[in-house]
Formats: sequence, C-alpha cells, structure tokens
Amino acid sequence: MRILVVSDQWFPDFAGGSARVATEIARRLARRGHELDVIVPRGHEGQPSEETAPGLRIIRALPRGRLPQTIADTVYSYVSTRRLGARYDVLLAHQATTAVGAARALPGVPLALVFHASASRESQFTRTRLRSGTRRLAALALEPLLRDLERAALSRAAAVLSLSDFSSSLILEDAPGCRGRIVRVSGGVDVSSFTPDYENARTRRGVAAGVTQLLTVRRLEPRMGLEALLQAFAAIRTPQLRLAIAGAGPLAAELRELIDTLRLDGSAMLLGRVSEEELRDWYRAADLFVLPTAAYEGFGLATVEALASGTPVVGTPVGATPEILGPLSPDLVAAGTDPDALAAAIGRGLQAIGPEFRARCRSYACRHFDWEHVTDDWEAALHAVRPVSTSGTRAHAFPPALR
Repeated sequence: MRILVVSDQWFPDFAGGSARVATEIARRLARRGHELDVIVPRGHEGQPSEETAPGLRIIRALPRGRLPQTIADTVYSYVSTRRLGARYDVLLAHQATTAVGAARALPGVPLALVFHASASRESQFTRTRLRSGTRRLAALALEPLLRDLERAALSRAAAVLSLSDFSSSLILEDAPGCRGRIVRVSGGVDVSSFTPDYENARTRRGVAAGVTQLLTVRRLEPRMGLEALLQAFAAIRTPQLRLAIAGAGPLAAELRELIDTLRLDGSAMLLGRVSEEELRDWYRAADLFVLPTAAYEGFGLATVEALASGTPVVGTPVGATPEILGPLSPDLVAAGTDPDALAAAIGRGLQAIGPEFRARCRSYACRHFDWEHVTDDWEAALHAVRPVSTSGTRAHAFPPALR
C-alpha cells in the first residue's frame, strides 16, 4: 500500500504516548514493504525538514508558533498534503485536526482516523482545573472548534481505529453512526527494548539497597492525577519508600510546592524529562509503577512499557487502565482516583512484588502488547479500509471557521 500519514506528534521530537504509537506503526509498516509519506510537526532548530529511510519519508511541515495548534494543524495538514500532489491508497491520520485538513486535500482517498483520545474533553477537564489566565481563556475559546473538528473527522472517516473499549464508547457518544466503522487496535511496546534488568538498573540509577522504589511517568498536567499520587504517597511513606516522577509539564512548580508542603523532600523527587535510556532503566529499577490518571486514559502506553520491563503496575479505574490491568490482576486497579483509594492500591501492589510476579508481568506484556503482533491488526485494518460516500458529509469536512 501507499499510505499518507499525518500526525500532530512524532517521536523522539515529542515524548508523548500518541507520538510513540504514530512513529512505531509508521516504521513497522515501512519495514513490511509499504510506502509511507509522513507529515509531522516541524522539529527543533537544526533538524532536517525531510528525512528518508527505506519505505518511509518524514516531512516536518506543521508549524509550532503563535497560531493555536488546533487551527495550525488543520490548515497546514491541508496545505502540506496538497503540495505533495501524490496518489495514496489510504490516509492514516492521528487526531482530528490533521485528519480534517489532509482529508479535504484528498477527497477520494479513504481516511483511517486514529482516535487516541477526545481532545475536546481533555481540554475541558484541564481548563476547569487551571487558575484563571490566558491559557484558560484560550482553551475556552478553542473548545467549540475542537469539538467541530472531531465530529467532522468522525463523519469523514471510512474507519475509526480505537485503542480501547473506553475510547470506542466516547466515539459512539459523539458519533453513533460510527458504530459499524470502529476497528479495535492496540498500542504496544518494543519488548526487545523494554526489558527486565532489575539489579543492574538500580545500580545505574542510584537506587540504594533496601529501598522500595515507586515510579510514574507522566506529563505534569492536571489530568494525570499527580497531586493525588503525592498525597497517597505521603499517607503510606516509610523510611525506605521512595517515589520518582519522570516527565515535564506546566504543573512542575506546583508539584514542587506540594512536595515541600507534604514534607516529602528526600523521598519524592521530580526527575524532569529523562532520556530514552534513562527511562528504560527507571522502568527496570522500580519495584512498582503507579498510573494515577484522574480522567481520560485512552490507552496507557507507560503501563505496558513498565509491564514489559518486568515491573508491576497499579492504576486508577480510569479509561483503558482496567482493560489492561484487570486481566493480569483485578487487585492492581484502585477503587477510585482519590488519595485513599490510590494508597490502598499501592499497598496491595507492594504486597505482590517479587521475582515471580515480575516475570508474570513481563510475560503478559509480551503476549498481548508486542508491537510486532499489534502491527498485524493495524495492517489488516488498513487493508480493509474502503472509500465511503461523502454525500451529505462534505459540508462537515471543513468547519465553517476554517473554510
């Protein structure tokens, strides 16, 4: 197949979960003999605007600047796709903004829309938890447009690729007519890279003997539940219990203040953004990984990365987390998102840690989330995509504000 991919994130330019999914799938499809052009955001200064590898051409064309990303990605996905002037068998779009722009430029090409999450819902959740300011006002102004773009993309899509049953339920809330076009696929993990190496990794990361190490890997923003995690940790802390939080984001200063307020300095630390090598070592070195999400967990790539590293995971009953952890052990899923429920789940998780359970976690991840197996489902879904009539939907292909 000849495939055009458009994505609002690309790894390693951006470290988010959807960036990893978009990048892994594109590269693995190219290795299987498909030809892919990939339109992604412009990189950092000094990065090439175009890169090529066998079967894969990466075009960094979506600007990041003063224009809101909601508008910029839609407009420049359209412009960049038109400039390519190429013929494709299928358009694979990650997120609604890129889908609407590129689909308008390729009206006869079937669209496979990857529904990573409901961006409009996430924006609304985050906005209600922000202090008043320009960021909150900007989110409020853009949310109606974002909802329109999501509905337009769902209306236009020949197939909607959903990474969880939870995400499928959100799709059907917004677009009941998509029921016959939803295809369940999955996120995955490179099981040859995320591997167990508990003792050596602890030495490399400076985890002292006798320490029980908790870890989370999150973007530092309200939806991720990090405040509740710190409060839960404060309730159960012992002299040998440590918590490491890897990631960056707008809540960094507030989380530092909370660590001071809870008197956790020395036992809880913010690692900031870590390198890929350091990230893998932290997964390996941890005794328990915690996913404290407060709302809208579309899949949870960090969960399967930790499990592949042999590290048990506990998480809140939010989004797709119960779908991933429930079959491994229901005890790994907290009863709620509040600090008390999270503390209780951490306590149960700490009781289960040990070599036998670590091996079981690794085996579970390899069996269900190995990218090589997961890619089979993605490839089959793209082969099955067929053009759909745009009759009655063309008016929704580009929201009025962007026509």
